[in-house]
Amino acid sequence: MMTLSASTWLMSSIPGTKSFYTIEQCLDTMHDAGFAYVDANLWSLSGHGRPLDSDDWRAWAEHTRAYADKLGMAFRQTHGQTLSSQQWDDPNYADREYVWAMNYRCIEATKILGADWMVMHPWNLPHDPLYSRAKAREANIAYLAPYIEAAKKAGIGIAVENMVDFGGHRRRYCGGDPEELIELVDTINDPSVGVCIDTGHAHVSGIRVGAFIRMAGSRLKATHIDDNKADSDTHLPPFMGGIDWADTMKAFGEIGYDGDFSFELGSHRFPDAARATWCRFVHDLGEDLLRMV
Repeated sequence: MMTLSASTWLMSSIPGTKSFYTIEQCLDTMHDAGFAYVDANLWSLSGHGRPLDSDDWRAWAEHTRAYADKLGMAFRQTHGQTLSSQQWDDPNYADREYVWAMNYRCIEATKILGADWMVMHPWNLPHDPLYSRAKAREANIAYLAPYIEAAKKAGIGIAVENMVDFGGHRRRYCGGDPEELIELVDTINDPSVGVCIDTGHAHVSGIRVGAFIRMAGSRLKATHIDDNKADSDTHLPPFMGGIDWADTMKAFGEIGYDGDFSFELGSHRFPDAARATWCRFVHDLGEDLLRMV
C-alpha cells in the first residue's frame, strides 16, 4: 500500500526573503498537517552554506533523524545532488566537482536519516541535436557505478529519475524517454537500482503518466508527484495542470506500488503566514488521491 509523503522542498526557501526554513520548522509544520513520512530534498540542503555543506553535517543529519523520530515521522526517500539546466552544458561550471563529491555525502546522510532510496538524476551529455541513446547509456553506467557501490555499502538503493525531454531542437535529457530510462536500469541489472517517476517531468515531455507507471512496473521505487500545463516543469499540485490523475492512480494500484507517494512541490508561491494552510492542503489532497487507487 502506498504511503503519503512530501519533500522538504514543501518548505524550503522563505517566500520574499533570501532565508530558508529550518528543518525543525519544516518537520513541525508537516507533522501538524498530518504527514508521517518525509522525503528529504538533500539537493537543496547540500548547496554552499546549507546544512550538509558544514563541517558538522553528520551531527545535523543525526539531529534531524532524532527530531523526526520524536515527532513519529520517518524518512523513506531522499533526493541527491545534481547539476541543473545550463550547468550540464557548461564545461567550465565551477561547482561541477563540488556537486559530484557532495553526492557521496548525500548517500551517507540518507543512511543516517534511515531512508531506503536516494533519487538521482541521470548523467546528461553535452547538448547535441544528434542525441545518441547508446552514448548516453554508456555515460550513465560509468557515472552511476561509483554511487551505486557507495549506496550499496550504506545499505540503500539508488532510484534514477526520468527527466524532461522537450523534443524538437531543444535540449534532450537522458531518461526523458521512459523506454530509455528502463533500458538503463535493466542494463545495470542490480536490485539496489530502480526508477523514480516524476509525474511532472513525464507530462511536460508529452508522456501519459499512467502508461509510464505501468511500463516501469516493479522497477518503480520512488515518486515525485506534481502537475503542470505541459508547457514548463512548474511543480503545480495535482489537478492544477493537465495530468490524468484518475488513470495515474489506477496505474499505481495495478502495479501494486507500495512505496511513497511523495509530493515535490515548492513553497515559493505561498507567504510564510500561509505555510500551515499550504501544508494541510497538500496533505489532504494527497489523502484524496490515495483513495482513488
